[in-house]
Amino acid sequence: SYYNAVCQSVGLNPLTQPFAYLVLNNKEILYAKREATEQLRQVHAVSIQIMAREVMGDCYIVTARATLPSGRQDENIGAVPIANCSGDARANAMMKAETKAKRRVTLAICGLGMLDETEVASIPGATPPEPVIQIREPPVAGPSAPVVTSSPVATRSELLPSVRTGEIRTGS
Repeated sequence: SYYNAVCQSVGLNPLTQPFAYLVLNNKEILYAKREATEQLRQVHAVSIQIMAREVMGDCYIVTARATLPSGRQDENIGAVPIANCSGDARANAMMKAETKAKRRVTLAICGLGMLDETEVASIPGATPPEPVIQIREPPVAGPSAPVVTSSPVATRSELLPSVRTGEIRTGS
């Protein structure tokens, strides 16, 4: 599947579900979760350094620099509005800006030009796809009911071919 191919291309473990889908303009797109950027930093030995923290107008902006062992570097920012924030809300916004900068620069230096989960919430109209319900029989025989779990990996479009055959499968 596309999901597994993306994971394999950058050395990520698909079992940890480092990506998720969201619907934007009636199209499902893949975005990177925290698990993706943490694995990328580990796998590719990405070093992160905060270069600047500043308040500019109503925004708090953090600049992060990523460096690979080869010496290659990249910089990116994370910006969040702080105009109406105080106390814990302001502190959380400032931490979000730092997290956003680190994740964005990690994705950039690893060649993944995609959204990360800190950006998804700020996109008007972006919604996660409806979860796909996966039904598995319990491992032991008996009168118990099937186990129902939610699978964020499988999307409606990945399941459509299986409807004809009666099989329910995930995106792997």
